[in-house]
Amino acid sequence: MVSARAAALRALTALDRGRCDRIREGLDAARLQGREQAFAYELAHGVLRRERLLDFVLLGLAHRGLPRDPLLRAALRLGAYQLLFVAGMPARAAVHETVALLRRNGGFANALLRALAGRIEARPAAPAAATTELPLGPERTLLLPTPLPADEVQRLAIVHSLPDFAARAWAEAHGLAGLRQIAAAASAVPGVFLRPVAPLAVEGLQAELAAAGVVCAPAAHPRLLRWAGGESPFATDVFRRGACVVQDPTAFAVVEAVPCGPGQTVVDLCAAPGTKTLGLAERVGPGGRVVAFDVDPVRRRRIVENVARCGFADRVQVVEAPSALPTADAVLADVPCSNTGVLGRRVEVRRRLQPDTATGLAGLQRGLLVQAIRLVRPGGAVVYSTCSIEPAENDAVVDAVLSLPDLPACRLVHRQLTLPQAGACDGGFFAVLARGLPAPPGDG
Repeated sequence: MVSARAAALRALTALDRGRCDRIREGLDAARLQGREQAFAYELAHGVLRRERLLDFVLLGLAHRGLPRDPLLRAALRLGAYQLLFVAGMPARAAVHETVALLRRNGGFANALLRALAGRIEARPAAPAAATTELPLGPERTLLLPTPLPADEVQRLAIVHSLPDFAARAWAEAHGLAGLRQIAAAASAVPGVFLRPVAPLAVEGLQAELAAAGVVCAPAAHPRLLRWAGGESPFATDVFRRGACVVQDPTAFAVVEAVPCGPGQTVVDLCAAPGTKTLGLAERVGPGGRVVAFDVDPVRRRRIVENVARCGFADRVQVVEAPSALPTADAVLADVPCSNTGVLGRRVEVRRRLQPDTATGLAGLQRGLLVQAIRLVRPGGAVVYSTCSIEPAENDAVVDAVLSLPDLPACRLVHRQLTLPQAGACDGGFFAVLARGLPAPPGDG
């Protein structure tokens, strides 16, 4: 069996070489279990969350630039990430164990990583040294080999590994305080939130998980728990038997926004992996029906698996073509998007982001929203949602569709943008549209 470090290095190299699209594909190929699997995931995901900063620091020490060889480059990033961001990691272990994975260029990697380790001091960062020191914790500081920019927007983009154009846009839209919040969430390990599946309540779920060694804390939402330590909840019988699902508070807010109830029919238009489908199935009850579709057949199978695990096969139907979708009381269109609200979770996304990414997706999103409106019955409602914080994918899409002349009459009931917050929630957007209801007097 390969080690966690070796699995992380292989996955990162495969991603760089274009042999996989998502880091999880490369990690799963190693077939690790338990703590080794968790450590490999932490390392690989952490490197991608911090990639721009790691490269900035390494470039200050590698005077001829970063190596072109994907394996050596990934190994340097892996070693640097352990030195800077893995709590309690001895510097010798981070350097030695990483260099040992290389058959060539080990001396170069060893010298560079040892030089980096020598720049870490056991003291708090000086408040006035924002461009020359990087705080790594309350009592650890990196003396940067190259100063950061004096401009805070540029500095935040490097420190939190964001594209410059995105950092500038978020600062303009949400101010520096908003950018700081978005940036901190993008580079943080996202929280894992668990929702009990009816009839189990939050208190019962917490007690069952505690008995299995899983430590959970109450979340801000009364129907959710936050995994706080101990054993993994995914290895428990509680999870395997479908008594809980993983759902971030922002995603759960979308489910709660869908106006549906017992006995009704709901369409989940872009449903994979099915977590929102399950929440809708609880809402409609045994006498209701949720019809789920996703264009990706592999991801459709995940809906089927999750529905079976949670025991909702009696009220959820997964269809293989849009033509099989019925007219419904409510439709959820959780559309493909740029994922800028979940950069901490979708760690590969920032590699693909371009200035025109959001506008390039808007056409697809408008089409899906139009499809959702045509599926809902008069008097029903559509919820349009994304994991994006970009106006081009959110407000602009809703406003453009509402202005189309050949659609059934709809009006905007409510819209909500949530910025990501480290440890608390993902970012995202939803809008509730009512079909065939006249606008109240004076409603603009």
